[in-house]
Amino acid sequence: MSATMSSTLIGRVASELTRLPEEDLSLVIEFVECLKQRRAAPKRRLSPAEMRAEARQRAILLRDVPREEIVVRFRELAEEIHQEAIAKDTAIEGDWQGD
Repeated sequence: MSATMSSTLIGRVASELTRLPEEDLSLVIEFVECLKQRRAAPKRRLSPAEMRAEARQRAILLRDVPREEIVVRFRELAEEIHQEAIAKDTAIEGDWQGD
């Protein structure tokens, strides 16, 4: 990514952050920390117990977020994953069904 693109993206993120409610900022900070840990740590598979613990931690972070907003986020993420699978030619046509 070029320096100009990085600056533009950082400016856009900063602008969006100023519009967030204060209670969401801790979620953003937690997300950034999670990203930093993932990049620093070698990739390894989580055990089922570790997956459950991580899911519980994320659920705690999202407990004050309205269900409707979580549903929208989930659908957007699911669509991103689906589009990535299509791009990698690993999606099977017709395998994705919405609610």
